[in-house]
Amino acid sequence: MARAALALLLALAAAPAAAEFPPAAVMIVDINRIMRDAKVTGSIAGQIEGIRDRYQEELTTREKKLRLEDRTLADQRSVLAPDAYEKKLRDLRERLAALKEEARKRGLALDRARSEAVLRVRQVLFEVVRDLAKERGANIVVQKSALVWADEEGMERTDEALRRLDTALPSVEINEK
Repeated sequence: MARAALALLLALAAAPAAAEFPPAAVMIVDINRIMRDAKVTGSIAGQIEGIRDRYQEELTTREKKLRLEDRTLADQRSVLAPDAYEKKLRDLRERLAALKEEARKRGLALDRARSEAVLRVRQVLFEVVRDLAKERGANIVVQKSALVWADEEGMERTDEALRRLDTALPSVEINEK
């Protein structure tokens, strides 16, 4: 559907423009490539991986401690009163459930932080593309993946947009919350 709309848009751009519309000046940008290759994207991925590794290490340490407590409690079962054993077992299971819930919440928070960082990158990228289009006299910017066909020579500005994004936003600090 988007390709058909783009084809129609390009056909209309090639037709004689009505007096109230300026002539179409198209610029092509590969947003997907920019988002994949930008320095800031690597920065985000590295930070997320580091935070995730740190979380995993901490959670694994705490889980090992609880498993050790579980084995110790199993060894004490014969010497503890049944109600005391059940109470300790219930407490241990509650702490394990709480740890699993904390791990789930941390994962969600990290996913949210990543999404917020990527949204920030997209906002800056669209500002960069808009400014570049104004400088180049383009009044239409087309995402390369939506393009059906065009003689792209002189129209594509992906590399320039990528360089400007790398300069404008080399990194984004991930907010762990």
